Amino acid sequence: MRLLLSFVMFAMITPALTAEGTAKFVPLFNGKDLDGWEVRNARPTDKEKWFIKDGVLTAEPGSGWIGTKKRYGDFTLKVEWRIQKHGNSGVFLRVPEVKSKESPSYLGMEIQILDDNSEKYAKLKSYQYCAGLYHFQGPSKKMFKGAGEWNAYEITCKGDSIRITFNDVLVIDADASKDPVLNKRPRRGFIGLQNHGTGVEFRNVSIKTAE
Repeated sequence: MRLLLSFVMFAMITPALTAEGTAKFVPLFNGKDLDGWEVRNARPTDKEKWFIKDGVLTAEPGSGWIGTKKRYGDFTLKVEWRIQKHGNSGVFLRVPEVKSKESPSYLGMEIQILDDNSEKYAKLKSYQYCAGLYHFQGPSKKMFKGAGEWNAYEITCKGDSIRITFNDVLVIDADASKDPVLNKRPRRGFIGLQNHGTGVEFRNVSIKTAE
């Protein structure tokens, strides 16, 4: 009887685990509003430029970024995104609670989102293209489908390890401990999505964590 009660109690306090004991993905957006998120570092006129339309998180061209209210350490994040011609955005990771006007890419980490095919961006550094670990490492392969099409990232952060799968292909496998600058970045913080002046859309945003 005691054994049965212990099993029931364990199941009750671990709702994020499947029957096999592995974590499962849960949505970060409810598809209706921005509950659980807040707009950060945007100009006052740009704060209303984030909204949900037909279940898609949409940002009209503006400034700042939208971040989770909860902090995350080790996790796997899935996100689908779409930009138009000349589009530019990013996914922020492990951003600390620091009052700063600097981009979160200087405080935590950023995974670049860009119209790789745009003539505007013909001569950039490798890390500035899609799926690049901004400032640090470029993707091993370009997998951008094109402006106006949905693309997908699966981003896994586990301790020093940062892995990015872009449209089902692993393009970044980084170890923060091997880079003296990246190694100083926090191992826990907010997740964010950038509004970099060109507009962007996100959908199917989900996260898996053992926390």
